[in-house]
Formats: sequence, C-alpha cells, structure tokens
Amino acid sequence: MYIVHIQRTTKGSTVITTRPLRHSSNAHLDTRTLARWAPTFLGFPLAGLAARAVAGSIDDLASALTGGLAAGVVLGAVQALALGHHLAGRGRWVLATGVGMAVGLGLGAAAVGYDTDASSLVVMGALTGAGVGLAQAAVLRASARRRAAWAVATPCLWALGWWITSMVIVDADRQHANFGASGALVVTLLGGLLLAAGGRDAATGD
Repeated sequence: MYIVHIQRTTKGSTVITTRPLRHSSNAHLDTRTLARWAPTFLGFPLAGLAARAVAGSIDDLASALTGGLAAGVVLGAVQALALGHHLAGRGRWVLATGVGMAVGLGLGAAAVGYDTDASSLVVMGALTGAGVGLAQAAVLRASARRRAAWAVATPCLWALGWWITSMVIVDADRQHANFGASGALVVTLLGGLLLAAGGRDAATGD
C-alpha cells in the first residue's frame, strides 16, 4: 500500500508523490527472535539431567534447591545464547534463572508434599514458573509492559508444560526437577511467540 501526497507549488502547479506505507515493527512477529528461541527447548532435558546429576530425586527441600539451581543455570545458559541483545547481560540471565528456579522449585515441591500426581505437578510447575518468570523479567531488556507479561505468562506456561508431560510420562515417581520434552516443545513455542510478538519493543525496550 502507498500513501499519496498532493502539494501545490508557488507557481500553481501540482506535485504528486507517493511512498510505501510502513507498518510499525511492533505490529509484527520478530521472526528472527522466534527462530533463535525455538532450539532452546533442548535446554529443558539438559536441565533435567543436570538436576538429576546434582540432586537426584526432588524429594526434600535440599534436593529441590540444589536441583533447581543446577537446572536453572543450564536452562538459563541455553536461553541466554539465543536471546542475545534482548538481555541486560547473559550472565545475569543465567544467574536469575538459576536462583529463580531454585526458589520456585523449593516452594513448589514443598507445597505439594513432593507428590507426583498430575495436579501436584501442575501446581509445582506454576510455582516454579513464578520464581523463574519473576527473576527473568527483572533482567529482560524490554518495556515494563513486556516484562510484566513475561512474569505472568511463565508460571502459566510451566504449569501447562507439567500438565502435558503428566499425560505421557511413565516415570513421574522419580521426582524430576522439570517437565519433559513434550511439555518443553509447547512451552518453548508459546514463550517464543510472546517474545517475538514484542517486535522492536522487546528488543530495544522502547
């Protein structure tokens, strides 16, 4: 589409000019961000392996804190590689994700008595996601509105991730620190869409 400008000169003639209609970058998905974010779903199984190696089963507060910290650091590192200029600092993102997941998983696992039925996993996921979302939002390079959206969406996404995983997982009784690949795929896709929907706003903080 084009915008037409009609102007009259001092000599009485008419000059017609056109220019393309430029849409605001905020109205579009930032496809580059979405493409870079998509592979970060691999961070979830890697995080789970790290938590298992460090803490074993998440069956008490100590294992939840140490497992959550290990998992969060690994997940945060994978995500930080993808986010790049969206962050105030990659190291800060990694630290925030580690601390946020440690606190969130500590609270979430304790709140459900370390149970592994579907409803308990969903509640644990929501509380873990709340810790992660709040911590990450603090270091996300975006407007206050975009950071608030990330903080609110993350617990919902993590609850969804655990719900999906609970439908297919066969060894939930091993008390994993985070949901599996099935939940990770959905959580990563929806989280990526949220980041990409920010367009220039998410990238620059404007």
